[in-house]
Amino acid sequence: MKAFRFRAETVLHLRRTQHEQAETQLARAQQERDAAQQTVHVADAVVGRAEAAFRAALGALHATDAVERHRNWIALKQAERADRQRQLEERLLEVQRATRVVQETFMRLRALERLRDRAWKKYQVEERRQDAIAMDQLAVLQYARRSTGGISCDD
Repeated sequence: MKAFRFRAETVLHLRRTQHEQAETQLARAQQERDAAQQTVHVADAVVGRAEAAFRAALGALHATDAVERHRNWIALKQAERADRQRQLEERLLEVQRATRVVQETFMRLRALERLRDRAWKKYQVEERRQDAIAMDQLAVLQYARRSTGGISCDD
């Protein structure tokens, strides 16, 4: 019997490659999300320190321009924090998209793998059937030779 060959093996290989690329993209998106979360935490800390410094200096500041400068500085830090938060939300969306792509590529890959497994099982069943037929034919030939006097079992 011929050796097993899955006709869609090249497609299966392509699907594996696509799935691996999707997983790589997901990992990259998760790393970017983690970095964005870290920048948000840093921005939160900077805003907190700016507000604490303003409260501490509020009693010492007498000029309105110094108070205004502190307020503007705090507003700038809050705007930077809001920008970092927006970037984090974008990264979260990218992670969600990448996760969906990984799930879809995995489903396509598994469908082909199941198809290959079914074809392999059919091949094995057919191979066993062919082996059984060959064994039956061999047994019939040996019986025919013995019954015609060719080989004796008494030797």
